[in-house]
Amino acid sequence: MKLENSYNWNRRLVILALVVALSVVGLVGSAMAQEDGNTGVIVAEGFNSPQGILVTRNGSLWVIDSGVGGINEASAMDPNTGEVVTAKVGNTSRVMQVQPNGTQTEISTLPSVVAGTDTTGGARLVILNGVLYATSGVWVQAARDEPLPNTASILEVRQGDVKEIAQTWQLEMDENPDGFVVESHPFGMAAGPDGLLYVADAGANTLLSVDPGTGAVELVAVFDGVASPLPNPGRGGALESDPVPTGVTFGEDGTIYVSLLPGFPFLPGASKVVTVDPDSGEVADFATGLTMLTDLRTGPDGELYAVQLGVFTDQGPIPDSGAILRIGEGESSTVLLDGLAFPTSIDFDADGNGYVTVNGVGAPGSGQVVRFDGLTDFEGEPMGAADASAPSTSARPVPVTEVETPAVADETEMEEPENGCANLPAHDSLTEVLAAVVEGADNGGFGFHMWATLVDRDGVVCAVTFSGEDRGDQWPGSRIISGQKANTANAFSLPGLALSTGNLYSAVQPGGSLFGLQESNPVDTSVAYFGSASNFGTENDPMIGLRLGGVNVFGGGLALYDADGALLGAVGVSGDSSCTDHIIAWKVRDALGLDNVPDGVSATGDDNIVFDIEDGASASGWGQPTCGLGEVEIAADLPESFPVGANE
Repeated sequence: MKLENSYNWNRRLVILALVVALSVVGLVGSAMAQEDGNTGVIVAEGFNSPQGILVTRNGSLWVIDSGVGGINEASAMDPNTGEVVTAKVGNTSRVMQVQPNGTQTEISTLPSVVAGTDTTGGARLVILNGVLYATSGVWVQAARDEPLPNTASILEVRQGDVKEIAQTWQLEMDENPDGFVVESHPFGMAAGPDGLLYVADAGANTLLSVDPGTGAVELVAVFDGVASPLPNPGRGGALESDPVPTGVTFGEDGTIYVSLLPGFPFLPGASKVVTVDPDSGEVADFATGLTMLTDLRTGPDGELYAVQLGVFTDQGPIPDSGAILRIGEGESSTVLLDGLAFPTSIDFDADGNGYVTVNGVGAPGSGQVVRFDGLTDFEGEPMGAADASAPSTSARPVPVTEVETPAVADETEMEEPENGCANLPAHDSLTEVLAAVVEGADNGGFGFHMWATLVDRDGVVCAVTFSGEDRGDQWPGSRIISGQKANTANAFSLPGLALSTGNLYSAVQPGGSLFGLQESNPVDTSVAYFGSASNFGTENDPMIGLRLGGVNVFGGGLALYDADGALLGAVGVSGDSSCTDHIIAWKVRDALGLDNVPDGVSATGDDNIVFDIEDGASASGWGQPTCGLGEVEIAADLPESFPVGANE
């Protein structure tokens, strides 16, 4: 591949610019020996220049990195030096899913371009209406008018591939809103309350809105240059740096906030956070005196948090000068964490724990995600006391690779296995058992094929499968229902009492003792509808490793208890009548050997389905309506024909 015309690689504002990369060789991984401070825990590593992190509502982690280029070559002449620069290009930028147990799964790849030690690829991730989006790549007119595929773009991330839904390059090419170098680098991104994506274009120095449904890209605001002691050739020799918007977020009142990382010479104190009026495009300073901001987020407490990449002097970057800030109006921001090695992005879970990508500049494989528990509760120090625009003298956090080992339980107590999918059957075992039960006789119902889902005790999906030859051989909607059932049976069973989903029907009806329960734990649509349908029901089902949620109150969901009576999670089955769903789930649980039920609300002291509704009322309060397809007699015989295991 040969790039047309010339490409000024040095002009490319890649956030982690070439001047940064050249200066940090040998610094990444340097010791951060401190005595005190807030200690972080490494939860994932091995990334190649990680640029963005996303924590979903169910607590799962997603990371996007810049990649390592590729085997294809793209040559261009640097007009400043006359030298020919050869770039390595390939789809090595990655979107990675990090499961609760630390397992990493590559979801899709994006273009990555390496020129010297300067790398660009994916930047940020956002979920909007259950769809995962990424910002990708940078392009400059000096290279050619048409960018590489999936470059200077907003991409929909799918299981195994991506789809371009909008291109920021075209607006920059057609309008060049700031009037300077024609360049587009979609970087920061946030989901707006109006259903649009808002993108900080670090190359065009603009804020854009993107309609993910139509691909329409609209200009929201243009950012002015920032005062600098050096003339800027890219801005007609003006004494100003490019503003370089990096992060965008929304306040609780809908205010748009954008962080700026002014370009070379990266002066300490030159960065700021501004507000943007979405109607007029008016930009106003909100927080000033900041340094090299690469990300901006709204925490679960409603406060603004920013990432400081590092501090530069005329001698280059100061090692371990990255920081996490709580942003206050004017010059009232505070330093929560310092001593970080080139942090790039931050996000939070619902409990206020902060997840930070570090080593965003460094050798391939050196990138990490570090968790800081209770970060939103940190008091921090005023910028004047622990000045983030100068070398830190305060205690720095030291990421650790080991978590304190839990105390060993008393041998006289029944040991509860740790939560996790490792305690449950694998996908192949579940598939084999489900198919055998469905093909067997005496299940009642319509004789349809079924979906089955396993969740662990934390509600994390461990396996999803189906009994037919293909995912279309059973009701497509039953995939999610099977997950709901598993979540429900797990969520409302205890070590000493099992409740099946069928047991809940009468209790949640108007006037019932659990009325409203079915609305209490809604399905997370970002999990339910994520990924490629071609992976549904396979070992790579997109729900695996995530918490689906949901409550279902008819037959098919049963809690799982091992031989010691420990509650491990639950199974959910769906695809036929609700009564048959229960029968098949019961037989599947029996075949898996996870039916050591301690007690239940049925007449036989287990979690069997109860058919005792007459004149609209359940005599026991735990009844479900019959289905009329021969299931009543079969279900009544389950405790005899497939008895639950004995607890010892």
